[in-house]
Amino acid sequence: MNIQYNVGIDKSENPIKGFTNSLYHSSEKIHRFAIIAGLSGVRTNETFFSDAIKGIDELSDRIGFIASDTKLNMSDQIYEFPPESKSFHELENPEELYLWRWITVDPPDLVIELTETNENKVYIESIGPSGRIKYDFVDSISNETTSLLGALASGLGPTPGPIPGIRITAPNDSINEILITITRKIIESDPVISKAAKEQQRLVERSALEVSHYLGKVYGYKLDEPINYVQGVSISGRLRLKEIDQNYPDPVEGISNLVNFLNENSNFENNNNAGPNIAAMCWAEDLYEASKDITWKNLLLKAANTYENVPKGISPNPCHPEFGCEDMFFIAAMMGRAFKVTNDSTYVDRYVDFLLEAGVQQTNGLFWHNRTTPYFWGRGNGFAALAFSEALNYMPIEYPLRNQVLDIHIKHLDGMISHQLPNGTWPQLIDLPGSYQELSVTCMIGYVLARGIRKGWLSESYLPILEKVWAASKKRINDNGDLIDVCSGTGFQQKRSDYIYRKAEYGYDDRGGSMAIWFSTEMALIEKN
Repeated sequence: MNIQYNVGIDKSENPIKGFTNSLYHSSEKIHRFAIIAGLSGVRTNETFFSDAIKGIDELSDRIGFIASDTKLNMSDQIYEFPPESKSFHELENPEELYLWRWITVDPPDLVIELTETNENKVYIESIGPSGRIKYDFVDSISNETTSLLGALASGLGPTPGPIPGIRITAPNDSINEILITITRKIIESDPVISKAAKEQQRLVERSALEVSHYLGKVYGYKLDEPINYVQGVSISGRLRLKEIDQNYPDPVEGISNLVNFLNENSNFENNNNAGPNIAAMCWAEDLYEASKDITWKNLLLKAANTYENVPKGISPNPCHPEFGCEDMFFIAAMMGRAFKVTNDSTYVDRYVDFLLEAGVQQTNGLFWHNRTTPYFWGRGNGFAALAFSEALNYMPIEYPLRNQVLDIHIKHLDGMISHQLPNGTWPQLIDLPGSYQELSVTCMIGYVLARGIRKGWLSESYLPILEKVWAASKKRINDNGDLIDVCSGTGFQQKRSDYIYRKAEYGYDDRGGSMAIWFSTEMALIEKN
């Protein structure tokens, strides 16, 4: 069965349509193809692509594919690959990068480009350098480098490795027969895995503890001023890593020295005590538990007590008055930890009141960014999921509103799962498949699922979803801590396009790294048990 799997978003903010089958993103040992049309050649028949691929999905249960007719979105201008080292919003032709990511992050073993011609002839090219696999049905071998196939075959640009390609040039009335014939020839033998696919498989096979160690080498070593949760969560992650693996170097002394400046009243007060800055001290509870130094307990309570005590239904300063998703996480994280070290249930009452009074969850289970910002931003929904997970983690089992909090949480997760992409990720805008596959929300939802399953408030029926999320995340976390496509800092935006074109970070990124190390350490606990 074909499943929608859009390539990206074009300049007009329309999805570049694509699809896949259920086998492509499985762990089965199969032939994996990407089938692309519309990059070159003439187009006299609008049905060229649909005619070409008829029956492909019925040929064998050993075929997985992703497929797209890019002609429907791409203009007649010439596209060059690999794409420039920029974010989607910075490119003159963002379609190049969308297509590139679509293919290279979950790479096939072969890319087949379909090109229509008016001439009554068929021409088949093998694209790539000498030495790569040859086929007995090709008419020529090309070493081109600036086409999509050429760049993929050469391993140039941001890719895990080379992917071979074949270009079929044929008229509309014969393209299907040719593609079927070639596909049958290829699948007569065992799958030949591309170097790109092998590298991604290596990343997937890493244990959660391995990934945690890679992340723990580069994230959690700084706390810029004004302090921010994006680094604070990483610091917490390093302390968690030590707790679950005694072989990890003890970070307590180094972290204590790093954050000690906050014990000075002037430094604390001058640190722009908004929600992100307060939540930057989420590590204080971890550090208190690890060191038994009451200094960190006192700092935690000082941070938590920054939130005003206000009547029910009012957003407490420093939270945004329109109940933003970020503040749901910030207040739940800090108030929950304050309750843990004091057993004072008023902390629980205050964060639960905020969560239940927010009123930004919609009938589909998803959360608007805030009451007046009606967009289903990816990381915003990650924040909401984290908030309810934090709430459940710290509140007593017998708390009278616990079931209500859990019901909202499950409704949200089920809504998110209904929008999960076939490869296990979530897009930048949850309800806009084709917006870029965003890593931080993927790690946040993965962490929430793992924690909920491990703690017992989520059933094990969520395990297959979790496994898919974890595999997808590992493909986007390199051994040096570099990450693929993390949305940059994002306030409340005025229009949908502001979210679509928000910069996607590629490489080192504190926001993505912090959520990745929380996710990986939680997965390490699951794998350990």
